Amino acid sequence: MAPLALACTTDAASAGATSVAVTSTGTATRYRTVTDFDPGWHFHYGDASGASGASYDDSGWRGLSVPHDWSIEGRTPPSDPYSQSASSTGRGGYLPSGIGWYRKHFSLAGVPADRKVYIEFDGVMANASVYVNGKLIGTHPNGCTSFRYDITGAVKAGDTDNLIAVKTDTSLQPASRYYTGAGIYRDVRLIATDPVHIDQWATYVTTPNVRSSAATVHAQTTVVNNGTTAASVSVRGVLSDPDGTALPAVTTAARTVPAGASAAFGYDIPVTNPRLWDLKTPDMYELATYVNVGGIPVDDDLTPVGIRSLAFSPIGGMSLNGHSVKLQGTALHQDYHALGTAAPQRAVQRRLAQLKALGVNAIRTAHEPPSPAFLELTDRMGFLVLDEFFDTWTQHKYSDAGDYATYFNRTASSPTGTPAVPGASGSAPWYQVDTTGIVMRDRGHPSVVMWSAGNEIRDPLSTRQPLLSRMVSISHALDPSRPVTQALFRPKDSGDVTGATRTTLDTFGGNYRPDEVVAAMGMSAKRPGLLTEMGTDTSSWTTVKNNPGLLGEFLWTGADYLGEADGLWPTVGSSSGLMDAVGTVRPIGYAWQSAWGAPHTSPPPTGTTASRVVLKPDHGTVSTDTDDISYAQAAVTDSSGRVVTGSSAPVTFSISGPGVIVAVDSGSQTQESYRGSVRKAYHGFAYALVRATGPGTITVTARADGLTLGTTTLTGTTAPFVPCSGTCD
Repeated sequence: MAPLALACTTDAASAGATSVAVTSTGTATRYRTVTDFDPGWHFHYGDASGASGASYDDSGWRGLSVPHDWSIEGRTPPSDPYSQSASSTGRGGYLPSGIGWYRKHFSLAGVPADRKVYIEFDGVMANASVYVNGKLIGTHPNGCTSFRYDITGAVKAGDTDNLIAVKTDTSLQPASRYYTGAGIYRDVRLIATDPVHIDQWATYVTTPNVRSSAATVHAQTTVVNNGTTAASVSVRGVLSDPDGTALPAVTTAARTVPAGASAAFGYDIPVTNPRLWDLKTPDMYELATYVNVGGIPVDDDLTPVGIRSLAFSPIGGMSLNGHSVKLQGTALHQDYHALGTAAPQRAVQRRLAQLKALGVNAIRTAHEPPSPAFLELTDRMGFLVLDEFFDTWTQHKYSDAGDYATYFNRTASSPTGTPAVPGASGSAPWYQVDTTGIVMRDRGHPSVVMWSAGNEIRDPLSTRQPLLSRMVSISHALDPSRPVTQALFRPKDSGDVTGATRTTLDTFGGNYRPDEVVAAMGMSAKRPGLLTEMGTDTSSWTTVKNNPGLLGEFLWTGADYLGEADGLWPTVGSSSGLMDAVGTVRPIGYAWQSAWGAPHTSPPPTGTTASRVVLKPDHGTVSTDTDDISYAQAAVTDSSGRVVTGSSAPVTFSISGPGVIVAVDSGSQTQESYRGSVRKAYHGFAYALVRATGPGTITVTARADGLTLGTTTLTGTTAPFVPCSGTCD
């Protein structure tokens, strides 16, 4: 059977129809077809009667690519999207909410008619209702968890036009304590497989034996047979090293899998002189898992692999590859200010690199699971991740009727879009469905070192304990290799220090109460401890250093974020970060850089009398790839080039050549539009975020009244964005 791969061709004029064609990938042999489904969507702000139907006329809708966050733009960009009367309130950043529709035409040209076809969303905010050719496929409430729907029965084979429509709904407000965005804000892909194929997120890789001279990569996966007859199935694993060189393949014995059934397969791959995944050398392998039917390959699955050992002790703390490591962490929300939650990979990479320069080696995904794209970067750049499940369980923290507490214990509707919950018979509540999906999706990332079941959960202990026990049991069943913690709220007062919570959790975590965490660690049976959230005062680091069983701490927070500003209008976000929202380091950031022993950096010299605007990009080359962006920094300086930090002068940006200003930004947390061409400087800085529209020279200019203008050039390219590895940006 010839290998297949999907390629998208988009009608640029309409940004509408996508044709799925059979091509070769040029890198690895693929037997399943995976299409980048991000381009070619139409978007409409507000509800639209009949928009789920295939014959609906969307010609007047806006053409765009996803990821897309419509809330950060507002209803009529470049108008200011903020409103003091917004139903999201200051907790949601005073930004708009409601209904948004997305529609996309596509065909399955070149895809055999017997293929199973799936649509996979990495995240849709929120209450996503997915329709294919007018048929409702499913509804997924959680905006931060991924889901995959089988759309085989709804699509038309061949070159016939198909229509997918997605309704997003954030109308029920307030929906969170912080800004969460709106729309299809993460990546989407279309997957076509043979009826006999690897199940959703089924491939699980561990490295149980790791030495400098040799290691074992253990893989297990589940193959499903959606065909009409039994199949003789074997699995072949091919591990490639960080340079792309394939190691000898390992093939399992064949097993007969009846139609409608599934079978689990496991195997070991020996690796001589492994290149270990570590903070300084985050070397990544890749495992290609092939499904053979009657000896012929019909499906494949690609899994990132980091060969590393990870151990936790109540006495010795955490060790990575046999070396003691403390978590020098910060919590991060997922908004990127002007970009909202739909940030290009370059913007995410930039923030992580800025934090790494301060000595940060760990990220807590506050307070929701991250995107797969985020974890790809933490894998490649050498971060440790505390992957957090939920900010609320059954009780709202405030009167936020639209937060996850509304859905947490509600029976999940079918199809859920995620694998079956371990140990569940029949339907299960959404929290179990989402926990299962988070762990199965993210357990392949070496950067993920722990799970957090929740943040400052306010349910009473009697309610919390059975829920926590169930989440821990799901996590352990799906991933025995990682411990589970929780960011506990006032653990002594809440009964967690002496109650069952302490022994249910593998690591005792707590916010802002280090003495209570240390006390819980010392009780029998002993547990490692973790300061899951602390303020930015550096004195807490002494407590971490002086307690070997304390794994580390996460500061609140790494960078400023939108929301959590109720009653603070016209302030729309929090200013509690080591850096502001665009990456300008605060004095406390430099203090932590010293505390953590990172190489010393200094703020730019300051001046007092504004004379000119100095404009420079963080990257001189920028691509048409929507994952790429360049931050062109406009600094208001004196005649000697020293930044006038007291300046809030409005800066007007303009652009010529094959480029576009995606957004304007600054570190200010006062309401102001991010679209258009003008942004007030904050502490002397403003930014134009630029993307190429084609190859060639892009010229950007920045003007401010009474000051000499600044100009810079970038080189536009059509080359795809490639994430960096290790210390970068």
